Amino acid sequence: MYNIFTRTIIRQKLRGHLPKYFPQVQVAQQNSVSVEKKNDKSNKVSNIKKYWHTKIFSYLEKYENALEKKFPKTMKLYRVFSIGTKEFIKDFYKYTTLVRKYTKNGPGSLSLEEMNLIYQMPKDIARMTPVLIISAIPFTNYIILPLAFYYPRLLLSSHYWTFEQKLEFMLLDQKRRLKHNRPLFRCVQAELDSIKDASLKMKWSDVTAALGSGTHPKTEDILLCIDLFKGPPYSLQHLKHKHLIHLTGIHDLSLWRPFKRKALLKRCFILKQMDFAIKEEGGPNKMSSEAVRKAVSLRGVNPTNMSMESMQDYLNKWITISDKVDRTTASLLLHAPILLAYNHPNNWLLIY
Repeated sequence: MYNIFTRTIIRQKLRGHLPKYFPQVQVAQQNSVSVEKKNDKSNKVSNIKKYWHTKIFSYLEKYENALEKKFPKTMKLYRVFSIGTKEFIKDFYKYTTLVRKYTKNGPGSLSLEEMNLIYQMPKDIARMTPVLIISAIPFTNYIILPLAFYYPRLLLSSHYWTFEQKLEFMLLDQKRRLKHNRPLFRCVQAELDSIKDASLKMKWSDVTAALGSGTHPKTEDILLCIDLFKGPPYSLQHLKHKHLIHLTGIHDLSLWRPFKRKALLKRCFILKQMDFAIKEEGGPNKMSSEAVRKAVSLRGVNPTNMSMESMQDYLNKWITISDKVDRTTASLLLHAPILLAYNHPNNWLLIY
């Protein structure tokens, strides 16, 4: 009797239904079937979505390729502005965060990469502001955007530049700054006779004589004369107007801006924070070639065709001076581009 009853249940189970006196088993089976049906439906929907997504992306890709063939200049313009705008917005938000962090935590709280952004972003914002304001006026974007594309150095930030443009514009900026080297050196020489301390005057005379003869003084000899930058004639507060203009020029600051001394002091602090970050991150030997090239260019040397060892050696000399400079002797670090690189052959090649 038991065997007959068991076989009956098995046969009914295989047929897909059970007697009413097995309600729990029956409900479980129905739930299992409904779950399978739902899974099948969801899989079908998922497959349909994947199919149409693939179709749409394929269509858009073909359409973009077709536009690129028919309108190559327009598509290039679109790509430049699309990618550049995303990068600009990203760096802008990061910049605002870093400014708050720097204000709250003070010097030494930022990495070298973050300090580079603090240095570069104000320039990029200044370039982009006229374009953003004008393009907000109805219908003007059809004029200003193509114009900005053809004059990227004047109207666009570095986020929109190609690698070749970045190198080209860096050299143009370097050449403009180097034109102030000789007039600045003449201003330094002109103040030699005003030095009252005989010992300091003799040491500084040796430094300027080395520069005038086509060589560079030793870093140690420069630091022996650091007291000359605490007061007259070379501290920021005692520099004459012409001297101040050329010092502003070699640091790529606007010659027309007011409060030049304050701007130069701020530039000195930024350079010192960058130098501190370089040391904290392992020194010039730990930097990438691109980072070293940017650092050397910022500090007064044309890095084109320079070996990695030469660039690192220059940065080490610069940091040696930077370590000894404080607020009272900030002018020394600001004069370092001519003290360390006035006769550098790469600079003379770029000028002449």
